Amino acid sequence: MGELATNGDISMGENDWGMISKSPPMYESGVDNAVIEVTDTENKVHKITFKKGGVLNVGREGNTLYLAWDDSDTV
Repeated sequence: MGELATNGDISMGENDWGMISKSPPMYESGVDNAVIEVTDTENKVHKITFKKGGVLNVGREGNTLYLAWDDSDTV
């Protein structure tokens, strides 16, 4: 299980992802090689590439976003 925390924005291809749940927020990759770019709480940039059907879970606590995914969903 991969996890990241960020206080910044998440960059994801507008047409690459679709919301599959609002509560809790979950996004599914609609294409192979869908990339998200995240700057973590230590200001390190991460680029994570997902397979088609990969799921990204998003949670929030205060100003911090928490991202989680199954490693088998990544390339």
